[in-house]
Amino acid sequence: MKILNVKLLVLVFIVQIVFSHNSIAGLIGPSDWNGDDINGFIATSALPGIESSVSTLDFSGEWMYTAIGRESGHTNDIDKTASAGNGASDTLLTFSTRNTSNWGVWDTVNFDTENLFFEDSDGPWNVGLDSFGANNSVGFKLFRLTENTTLNYLAGNASLSLYVGDIIVGFNDNHRYNSDGDYDDIIIAMRATSVPAPGSLGLFALGLFGLVLMKRKTAQH
Repeated sequence: MKILNVKLLVLVFIVQIVFSHNSIAGLIGPSDWNGDDINGFIATSALPGIESSVSTLDFSGEWMYTAIGRESGHTNDIDKTASAGNGASDTLLTFSTRNTSNWGVWDTVNFDTENLFFEDSDGPWNVGLDSFGANNSVGFKLFRLTENTTLNYLAGNASLSLYVGDIIVGFNDNHRYNSDGDYDDIIIAMRATSVPAPGSLGLFALGLFGLVLMKRKTAQH
């Protein structure tokens, strides 16, 4: 009986270690985040109260994006394409919880011709981010940074700088079944790429031409 009890205790101990290891392995985020939900993620020491909730956002033009967090032990992927495939059919996977070596490295997407599709290995598949609003708000939560900050825990970038106006996107892989509302199964940061408008470029060119003309007149006198 004593031998049986000892074996049982050893088995329980091993099971606890395995489950504990899996839960830790599935978590990527600031050291003081316990993996509760997206609200807990943005309340950590790295992002303490420096964001405002975004209820709707119609993406357009080019944006930078990178993965910065996850809670789920499932495989969650982000596909950058105009028409995403399912699972093995995906050809433009950019960030995945299966391989986090590039997390913190910026990639780009042009929402005028592409979209970002989020998916879970068990479904749902291809949940498009653009446009974020009433149609898919149950799948995403968005926050806009109101202060600068730096993340130092990512494998691909040990010092990722985030700035005022950057967007934090949390994906909920169970949103269609309402089984949880954590929105932290994969979390990304996004930043709009600044491109001067054609009108601004024209004004700049006109001003430069005027400056050159004034210098020529001065030289002639």
